[in-house]
Amino acid sequence: MTTSLTPADHASAVAWLRENWSTAERPLIPMIRRRFDAGPIEAVAILREASPHRREVSA
Repeated sequence: MTTSLTPADHASAVAWLRENWSTAERPLIPMIRRRFDAGPIEAVAILREASPHRREVSA
């Protein structure tokens, strides 16, 4: 059973994925869920935050 990650764990997962983007196991969502014990919605949030293809929102 997955539990919600703490904000610190979430940030660590994002940082890890940013550093290891090119070598991380594919497909990414199942890997994030296994590696960080994240739920499906949280795994997608981690992926979106870590993605090098992410668009920055301008204010």
